[in-house]
Amino acid sequence: MEERQRLLKQGCINIWIDEIVPCLKDTVTGEMKETVVFKIESRSYLKQYTEQNGWQINWIELPADVEVYELALKDTKEIQGLVAVKNDVNSRAAFLHWACTAPQNNKHDFGKQKYSGVGGHLFAIAADKSVQWGYEGAMHGFALNKELLEHYIETFNAEFLGMLHDYQFFINEINAKKLLEVYNYEWN
Repeated sequence: MEERQRLLKQGCINIWIDEIVPCLKDTVTGEMKETVVFKIESRSYLKQYTEQNGWQINWIELPADVEVYELALKDTKEIQGLVAVKNDVNSRAAFLHWACTAPQNNKHDFGKQKYSGVGGHLFAIAADKSVQWGYEGAMHGFALNKELLEHYIETFNAEFLGMLHDYQFFINEINAKKLLEVYNYEWN
């Protein structure tokens, strides 16, 4: 329990990038689905996303200074993933605090996946927030382990920082812009 609280407070990225696709891809039909991003304005709204119902953590317990965004299908508004991002003024970058696919897309925990491409979209949302905050896409985060750190280095050309955490990574402005060129979504 103490480890979980520490991870909630410091942040942790435990998401695999399965496929780099501009929209979410239905894993059965191959159909591409357009997406929209919503900012969660009310903290109490986060109560519905809990560890018990497959969202990895109790999202209401995240620090109050992180912003949370939902990635949803444009046509149905069905939520496909969540991302928590903080404006890290001291680092002059967005801090990717937490990211999680919806349970129906988490094949690692539930053995099946309805849509692919969610993880990459969540990283792109963080890059987009970095641009909005004036950091040109620069972002950093703490990977859960060495395997995920290497995965982000290989997939997004992230750099190993290791200054604030053993598996801290950094995605620079150039690689963040590549992310933003690939992933499509609308802001609500």
